Amino acid sequence: MNRSSFAICLTAAVSLAAGVVTAGDPPTPFTEEALARGLDFTMAPFPQNQGYLGQGSGFVDLDSDGDPDVVLIGALNGRIGIFENIGGGTFVDRSLTSGIPLMLEQEGFAAADYDADGLMDLYFTQHQEPNVLMRNLGGFSFDDVTLAAGVADDGPGTGASWGDFDNDGWLDLYVCNYSSFEPFTLNLLYHNNANGTFADVAPAQGVDSDGLSFQSVWSDYDKDGDVDLYLSNDRGPVGFEPNQLWRNDDGTLVDVSVASNTNVSLFSMGLAAGDFDGNLYPDFYTTNIAAEPSPFNGHPDDGVNPLLLNLGDGTFAEVAEVAGVANFITSWGAIFFDYDNDTHKDLYVNNMWRPNSFFTYDGTFPCVEIAEDVAVEASYDPLYDPRTNPLANIVSFSSAIADVDGDGDLDLLVNNLGHRAELFINNEGSKRNYIRYRVVGEHPNLFAVGANIETTAGGNVYWDESYAGGNGYLGQNELVLHVGLGDTPIVDQAVVNWPSDGPTRTLTNLPAGELWTVYPPSRLCDADGDGVDQADFEVFADCFSSGFAPGCEMMDFNGNSSIYVDDLEECFGGTPTDCNGNGTQDLVEILLDLDLDADDDGAIDCCSGGSTPFPNTVGSTLLLDRSGSGAAELSWAVPAADVAHDAATSYDVLGSITAATGEFGLLANVGTTSHTDPGESNTTFYVVVSRNGCGSSGEEPF
Repeated sequence: MNRSSFAICLTAAVSLAAGVVTAGDPPTPFTEEALARGLDFTMAPFPQNQGYLGQGSGFVDLDSDGDPDVVLIGALNGRIGIFENIGGGTFVDRSLTSGIPLMLEQEGFAAADYDADGLMDLYFTQHQEPNVLMRNLGGFSFDDVTLAAGVADDGPGTGASWGDFDNDGWLDLYVCNYSSFEPFTLNLLYHNNANGTFADVAPAQGVDSDGLSFQSVWSDYDKDGDVDLYLSNDRGPVGFEPNQLWRNDDGTLVDVSVASNTNVSLFSMGLAAGDFDGNLYPDFYTTNIAAEPSPFNGHPDDGVNPLLLNLGDGTFAEVAEVAGVANFITSWGAIFFDYDNDTHKDLYVNNMWRPNSFFTYDGTFPCVEIAEDVAVEASYDPLYDPRTNPLANIVSFSSAIADVDGDGDLDLLVNNLGHRAELFINNEGSKRNYIRYRVVGEHPNLFAVGANIETTAGGNVYWDESYAGGNGYLGQNELVLHVGLGDTPIVDQAVVNWPSDGPTRTLTNLPAGELWTVYPPSRLCDADGDGVDQADFEVFADCFSSGFAPGCEMMDFNGNSSIYVDDLEECFGGTPTDCNGNGTQDLVEILLDLDLDADDDGAIDCCSGGSTPFPNTVGSTLLLDRSGSGAAELSWAVPAADVAHDAATSYDVLGSITAATGEFGLLANVGTTSHTDPGESNTTFYVVVSRNGCGSSGEEPF
């Protein structure tokens, strides 16, 4: 069946009649604000003459500034929408200057930093046209490297997802093809060769599925430290592949679809992944075609959208009807996320023939459908219902989530064929606590794609995993991991597991209500990523002074949410020294008073200069302030007693080096001739007591 006839069979309309909030009324849980925030993008109408069934949308931090930017697919002219988040959820259109070519058969995308240069790159799938890999050059400028990278598959491309299946640190790419079109094209697994090129290893790994694949996701479903592969296949009845799951056994992918009970047979399309029921294992939810009305007869499962709950023993149980999320509506995209920060993930579904669905979960099944109540039905208008109006052309296919305005709750992006993209700003979640994690990866997986975190707070435990494509339909959510905490003010413990069988860190006592950047052990104490040095000590000192807060996470070596002496010793200690013999480590003294180390060499200045004689010539370079200010002068007081204890009472004088920093010192006469005028040119003095009381007894040489 060609795509046109299939699309006509599925013609649908979904449109939202947005509610009006009058002055004085509290805002609805969500408000649609795309145009007001600069997000203006309209998709081609349905049925499609380009692409196949729907097009993607998503959030990617393209400029690494910490704000999620927007990628939108589906414009009639083939333009890819690139929108920069300039802060606070306000967007500027960068599409025309991005360098991304027009793609008339655009379908989906997935983003990752495949070349480890610190910038997120974009891979676009197309329908029977070559897929496109755009390397991010920075500044919202991209370069087409498709041919050089060897990823120009020209099959009927649909979803794509990134993950490091062989644990070499480099991100690999799985590409889905809807294989009913000629020439017959199987799915591909592009192995990253670590040199900017890829090689298809799908046949060797046995994952070159001939199913009518819509979407894939990499998820460590068995929590053994490597990512596994789940695949959503259309038309699972006789003659077509059901959904498939491959377990990753140390880089070898093994088909466990039947043994795991994940081989559900349906018209599977979108795919949500995440721990929905809170048992600390990732679950899967896939979308389906409704039994009635339907262009197909003899539907195998009465139109249920299956919810596969991970039992933690390698098997799954299908519980959609018990959970109240069967939906029974032809649907496409789906995402798990905790919209109200009440500690439980909810489920959003993109529908055809009906408004979109939103199922809220309070920890007990069944879930409750609340889309209309919270105003996220999306672009649905009964006038455009295809059952009564053959001209209907608005269909909701794709959605994505991110905290676009930085207020601590997740906002919702919806892409609608025949309509403009919609951005639903969340007004509800900020009423409750949350914690957000931006995980910094180890080279070469710099964004830690595939990391997971187990959070313990308020007597509850949560498990979250990062996905680069695959969680939804043809698009991507932000990589930041978000956990709703209800009224809990602090996270007791967060266990962070880096991907590719990487390290684990345990963090404790993290304050809620913040976005925390989590660093791997290799980046601790290193603020700028160039190795631990004096510049990092100065950052540590600032963090020590101001207290633990976002921006100081890399200085919390022991992960207890404080910056203190024990972190100092781990980061910079080496062999402890106490050069002035006052019982306090030198680094601790410097930490408390940075002026003690004005030359930034990591040692107290009064100890680091040795016993160099200083001529008494006023203005001598040897008398200059150690900070290099050039403002030093030598002035004298009256002759003093023998404070240097060298039996040369008449030769000792009190003096001061007057400089910008106000240094004070004692100068001892070591000449052999008696002088009453300490300013005579042949008299030489040692600095015995330096500035700020170093050598407090007056006996420590400088």
